[in-house]
Amino acid sequence: MRIAGVVFVVFATWAGSFPLSAQTVAIAGNAPDYAGQTLEIHCVDNLISRSEITTAQCKVEDNGHFRFEWEAVNIRPVWMRLGIFKARLLVEPGMSYRVALPPRTDKTAEEAASPFFEEWQIYLRILECRDANGNPVPPEQEPNHCSIRFDEAYYPLHDSVAIAIAKHRTFRIDSVIDAFKQRFPPTQNDYFNQYMSYRYGMLHYVRQENVRSISNAFFSGKPVLYDNEAYMELFNLTYKDYFMYFGRTREGNAIYDVINRQKSLSGLRQLLKAGGTFAGDSLLEMVMLKNLYDEFYSDRFSRPALLTVLDSICERSAIAGHRETGRQLRSKITKLLKGYAPPAFSLYNQDSVLVSPDSYKGKYVYLMFCTTQNYVCLSQYEILKELYKIHHQWLRIVIISADESFNNMRNFRSKSGYLWDYLHFAHQPEVLKDYDVRIFPTCFFINPEGKLVASPAPDAGNLDKLLYAELNGKGLWREYIDQGRIDLKYLEQQMQSRTGETEKNLPYR
Repeated sequence: MRIAGVVFVVFATWAGSFPLSAQTVAIAGNAPDYAGQTLEIHCVDNLISRSEITTAQCKVEDNGHFRFEWEAVNIRPVWMRLGIFKARLLVEPGMSYRVALPPRTDKTAEEAASPFFEEWQIYLRILECRDANGNPVPPEQEPNHCSIRFDEAYYPLHDSVAIAIAKHRTFRIDSVIDAFKQRFPPTQNDYFNQYMSYRYGMLHYVRQENVRSISNAFFSGKPVLYDNEAYMELFNLTYKDYFMYFGRTREGNAIYDVINRQKSLSGLRQLLKAGGTFAGDSLLEMVMLKNLYDEFYSDRFSRPALLTVLDSICERSAIAGHRETGRQLRSKITKLLKGYAPPAFSLYNQDSVLVSPDSYKGKYVYLMFCTTQNYVCLSQYEILKELYKIHHQWLRIVIISADESFNNMRNFRSKSGYLWDYLHFAHQPEVLKDYDVRIFPTCFFINPEGKLVASPAPDAGNLDKLLYAELNGKGLWREYIDQGRIDLKYLEQQMQSRTGETEKNLPYR
């Protein structure tokens, strides 16, 4: 991805990498533009699902000084979200970096509220880099400098190969790569040397070489480089839809029975090994993890069966990193599934109190993503107002607001007279992506155990049917009426005014 004349490349760490010990990473600088702001360092949890996680936080002092410190176990990319920018830095354990932040440029109200807005991706400018002993690191040995220089030359080559293939031209790819290697000889940094090697492997893939030949040349019998972005990018392409293509072969057509009916990890392992592609358990299990995750979004395998096999890896894998990655993948694919806990969040409510889903445990929750300026949301609020009067003793209504500012949200709540909770998204803006919010309103219904009952849930106009079905299905409707937890008189008035039904015809009678 080329941004403003440079190439932005994400280098990520993977939970399957096993260094001996953690070392401190430090990032510091001075940015008066950001005084008073809380900055965060982010990375991905693994290179299959690529879910964003927060690594470190710090508040910029009044004089502009800031400093992050955290423990890291291997080289990884991190980034800061700075207004319209997503500023990237590749960090190594034991290193300290003095960086310059870009001039502060906040998002507009529309950009901040849009779940589709993408920040400009840039490199953080390194003013100084020192190793664990405090010695300056020369730029030619610093991976950020090396990767920028390499990628600025590599990607035009990558594009020219792709264009030549599209035009059915022939050329000797090995000669092209050899010439490129003359420009970029091996360095003292193993990570970067491996990165270059797998970028060259990508050229073979672009040339549409046989997938098995790429697998044999770059993966089979070689160490799994969990934390190398170039390795993982080629891996993800090479083994994409592997279960499907393997299932079309004579030796692999039993894969559907092994997964869907037997739900057997050992059976799947044995079947894939018999295919003869995998020389070691690490690569084999990596392919299983990737395809169990990817197939969850297709219709070729039973979802419960895929989860059962994935759970087996989480519990029984001999590789600790695979067990952890399996749990991360499971969390990603179940986060919005009915019967599972929704994504966690930590947001400030109208009273400036930090709220999480645990704050509502023991109550049913109707969760709605909205803005105070959206016409559809405003119309939904009026319907919710009536439902709140009837059900507020057992049902919590929670609005996560994507408004321009916290004060706008709080003032709206105060003037409107709505009594339910409003939470502002700004403290955790990724909550919109976590809940896959594409339009406003987007709604969810959560039970007292904190599990999703409806995902997505119906809009407010149809919510009363869902509430009745849920309580009646659990035998709670009559109990809640008898306990006074449902305002029966007001409910009857509302139903009669809307439908003209007499009391004896109401559904709960």
